[in-house]
Amino acid sequence: MLEIGIYVFLLLGIFLIFGSAAYAGLKASPWLPAFKKDMERILKLSGVKEGDVVYDLGSGDGRILIALANNTKARLIVGYEISFLLYLWSVINIWFKGFSKRIEVRFGDFLSRDLGQADVIFCFLTPKGMKKLGPKFKRELRKGTRIISYTFSIPGWEPVSENRIGDQSVPIFTYVID
Repeated sequence: MLEIGIYVFLLLGIFLIFGSAAYAGLKASPWLPAFKKDMERILKLSGVKEGDVVYDLGSGDGRILIALANNTKARLIVGYEISFLLYLWSVINIWFKGFSKRIEVRFGDFLSRDLGQADVIFCFLTPKGMKKLGPKFKRELRKGTRIISYTFSIPGWEPVSENRIGDQSVPIFTYVID
């Protein structure tokens, strides 16, 4: 009987880990980290000021969260992650790096959460995910909120800027809610 319980527990664990990763890929984006070479551009374009609240939608392994904590004076940095393995990895990594007072990682779907407290939002999602965010941003975000989108634009929106370095670089789109 104990063996069956162990097998069931292992199967549930495997399903939670891989099932949530698959769900994340279908919902908004599979995990694909931003290039390290683009991190400085992302940080500069985000324009994070002292006291800002920053959200990373689909925060993956937490590398953007940690870079923001290391290089800005944001008051609070919040990551949303729906893949349990990446969520767990980022929570542990953030704790070990000593940023758990400034960074929160929330397990769950950012599409069902209120984003209205954000001053800056970072996202690296598929076009399908970006399409879902456009109406949500219009409903929830305050005037002046900055959105930094890595690689893909928000369909139907005109960015304030599109940053590229040469023909081979990944575009970074900046939007400001007016």
